Amino acid sequence: MSQFFRKNPYIKYLALAIVFLAGFLLLRFGTAREVLIFVNDEDQTVRTNALTVEGVLQSAGITLGEYDQVMPSLDSKVKGETVIQVLTARPVTLHTPEDVHSLFTAEQDAASILLEAGIIYAPQDRVLLNGREIDPHQPLDKGGSLLLQYIPPITIRVEIDGQEEILSTLQPTLGAALEEASIEVHPQDFISEDLNVPVEASLDVIIRRARLVTVSAGEMVLSGLSAAKTVGGALQDMGMPLQNMDYSQPGENEPLPENGEIQVMKVREAVLLSTDEVAYENEYVEDPETLLDTYSVIEPGQVGIYATRERITYVNDEEIRRMLEEEWQASEPRNGVMGFGTKVEIRTEVVDGITLEYWRKKTVYATSYQPCDNQGVCHDGTAGGYPLQQGIVAVTPQWYSVPNGLAMADLPVYIPGYGRAIIGDVGGGIPGTPWIDLAYRPENYVSWHHWTTMYFLTPVPAYYPAIITP
Repeated sequence: MSQFFRKNPYIKYLALAIVFLAGFLLLRFGTAREVLIFVNDEDQTVRTNALTVEGVLQSAGITLGEYDQVMPSLDSKVKGETVIQVLTARPVTLHTPEDVHSLFTAEQDAASILLEAGIIYAPQDRVLLNGREIDPHQPLDKGGSLLLQYIPPITIRVEIDGQEEILSTLQPTLGAALEEASIEVHPQDFISEDLNVPVEASLDVIIRRARLVTVSAGEMVLSGLSAAKTVGGALQDMGMPLQNMDYSQPGENEPLPENGEIQVMKVREAVLLSTDEVAYENEYVEDPETLLDTYSVIEPGQVGIYATRERITYVNDEEIRRMLEEEWQASEPRNGVMGFGTKVEIRTEVVDGITLEYWRKKTVYATSYQPCDNQGVCHDGTAGGYPLQQGIVAVTPQWYSVPNGLAMADLPVYIPGYGRAIIGDVGGGIPGTPWIDLAYRPENYVSWHHWTTMYFLTPVPAYYPAIITP
C-alpha cells in the first residue's frame, strides 16, 4: 500500500483530503437524527445531521424574522430529546388612555406585550382583547393580528358632608363606581353629578346627606328629608316654597339650622271695600195713570254713597294690621218722585158666595164692639147718627174725616164673614194700624180679632182720598 502511495503521491493527498472532509462533516453534522419542531403550535419532524438549533432550522427550511422567538437559542446543541419551538412575530395595536402603540412582537400574553410597550400591568388594571376583558397573564391565541386596550383605574374625588374620599375605579359610570366603593346615595341626598355620568379623571363629586326637616306654618306641621344647604332650598324640597310676601324664620337665604326646624309665615292681604249710604226722600204726587192704592216711580231717587278702602294683612290667617287707604264719595243723594195712583177701576169678586162690585179694597185689622162695655157703660149712638147695630163699621178718625170734609163717612163696604155695612162711626185701635171695629147688638155679638179685607162698594163717591194712611 505504502509503495502504491509512493508511486502515486497525488492519490495519497486526495485520500487524506477525503478523510479530513469526512471527519469535518462528521464533527459538524454528526450522525442523522429526527428533531421535533413546533411553529406556532404546528409541529413537524425533521431528520437531520445538524448539531445546532440553527442548523436544524436551516435543514427544515425555516427562515426566522427579526422579531421571531426560538427556544432553545439558535446556538444550542441539538440532542436526541431536543424539541425546538418557534414563535413568529405578529402585529399588535395597543390602545392606552394617552396613546396608540403599534407593535410587532412574538409575545404570547398581554402582560408581556404591555411590558414590551413600557407598561407595567397592575392588579387593578383592565385589558381588553377586541373589546372583551381578558386575563393578561393567560396565553393568547397564536397567529393573526391583535387589538388590545389597556384601561388603568381612574382616580376621582368624592366629598361626603365635607369629608373627602379618593376612589380608584375601573367602572364606566359614577353610579357604578360609588356602588363598588359601597357608597349609597339615597333619593333625598344631594349629589353634584348625575349617577350616569362617565367616570373621568377630572371628576369631582359632592354628596350631601339628607336630614330631617320640620316646617311649621300656623297650625300645620310638615316633616320630611332635605339635603339643601339653605332654608329656601329645604322649603323647595318640602314642596312649600315661599311665595309673594311669605317669609320664614330663619330667613330664606340663611343656612339650614342644625335642628332642621323652620317656621313659615304665610302672608296674604285682602282689600275691603265698604260703603255708607245716605238716605234720600221721596216726594209724592198724584198720578192719574196709575191705579188707586198703587204707586209709580216718576223719578227714581238715589242714595248717597260714601266708600272706603282698607287693606288688611294676615299672617298665618291671623289679622295683624288694618290700614285705611282711601275714602271717597261715590255718589250724592238725590230725592225721588213717586206717583200715587188716582185712577179708579171697577172690579168684581165673589165673596161669601156673593158677587161684589167694588172700586177699592184694603187689608184691615178688625175687632168688634157693642153698645155697653165691660163696666156697664152704654153708648147706643154713633158718629154718623146711626143706632149702634150690625151693619155699622167704625174707622179711625184719620179715615173718617179730612180737613176738607167727610172722607169715608157713609161709604158702603163689605167685610167677609160680617156682610154689608156702611162706615158710620169712629173707633180707636192702635195708631199706625189700619183698624176697624164691627158693630153688634148684645144678642148677636161676635168677637173679632184678626186681619181681613174691606171692600169699598160701588157707586164711586164724587170725592175719595187718593191715599189712605193708617
